[in-house]
Amino acid sequence: MKDFTVAEWAFHALLALVFTIPFSIALGQVWAACCLLLFPVALYRKQVRLTVPAVMWLAGAFMILAVSLSGWQGGCDGLPGRVWKLFWFVLIPVAASLVNAPGRDRKMVWAFLGGCAVLGLKDLVEYPVAAFRKPVPDYLTALIDKGSMTDGQMLMLGVVGSFLLLVVALKERRAAWWQWAILVAQVAGLIINFKRGSWFCAILLIGVVVLMNFRWKAWLLAAAVVVGFLLLPPVQTRLGELRKEFNVEGGGRLTMWFKIAPVLVQEHPGGIGYGCLTNDKMRLAFSRVEPNRNHLHANWAQVLVETGWLGLCLYLAWMMKSVADGVSRARRGNRAPGEDRAVAWVLLLMLCGLLLNGLVEYNFGDTEMMFVYALMMGTIASGLRTGRAGASP
Repeated sequence: MKDFTVAEWAFHALLALVFTIPFSIALGQVWAACCLLLFPVALYRKQVRLTVPAVMWLAGAFMILAVSLSGWQGGCDGLPGRVWKLFWFVLIPVAASLVNAPGRDRKMVWAFLGGCAVLGLKDLVEYPVAAFRKPVPDYLTALIDKGSMTDGQMLMLGVVGSFLLLVVALKERRAAWWQWAILVAQVAGLIINFKRGSWFCAILLIGVVVLMNFRWKAWLLAAAVVVGFLLLPPVQTRLGELRKEFNVEGGGRLTMWFKIAPVLVQEHPGGIGYGCLTNDKMRLAFSRVEPNRNHLHANWAQVLVETGWLGLCLYLAWMMKSVADGVSRARRGNRAPGEDRAVAWVLLLMLCGLLLNGLVEYNFGDTEMMFVYALMMGTIASGLRTGRAGASP
């Protein structure tokens, strides 16, 4: 076995990060630190070339604005910890530089999907046991309360990616049992998290995959599966709670978007400072709001309130550029064979899934999801640098 170079060790630390971040933020941060320590050494030894994609310049502009506003406003409890999360976007150029050989993007995708399968199995054990210990007011309500927005989104991404790769494998008659096992674990974990936004995003993106790869008979089968899922009693219970969200004065999402956000934007058009929104400030704008909530359940609303109109414009330009990169990568990937072609589409669909879920959830301030944003953007950009489609020799 040949000796690994520092650059190869850095890439394997990046793979370990991608695998562990879905189910353990602590392990993910350890591997991220290892990667960030090894990467400069590899650069110094000229074992890897630094690549700073265009999307990173937009990310950097947003980060500078966000940190400047937070420093200007100040006075928010826990502010250093919240601003520190932005640092992890340095993984964009790290991933773009290290995913520099054929097949590495495929390894990144499968590492992430494997980590999502572990997360699904973890939730299948942990949530029912925790709900059984404290069935308040009843077991189903306790089980729904245990669900995690972060886990729900991770599993949504995993289900979409695993489904597309399994479809390609089935069409080429090389599907393996472990691909089915990964998908089943992710689907079960997604269901038991009871996060409606993640359910709808998964259904929408899987529908796109079905439309792209199958004919009308498969569309009918997919529709039947979705209807069967929606008819499950626990799912019906969770969907029935949507009625509360449509009350503008009920304290939920519509209250935050149409009552609280406009007041805060009018008072602070330049933003109140990144990470400076608190429940007290929300209550000053409108008294009836979810208790202990310090975000507005939407990326666009949170970014606008905290960083102002300039911050929102930078954020939208950043995300639009990342999607454009994904589309360009997927188009180039159409020239690659089988799974390599699918990997480019997986990256694009997962990025779109994050952005779609971000319309109704604030995933831009979640450390785990920031890792995922950065790693996806960097991996997508790695193929654009050399014009690779992701094909292996």
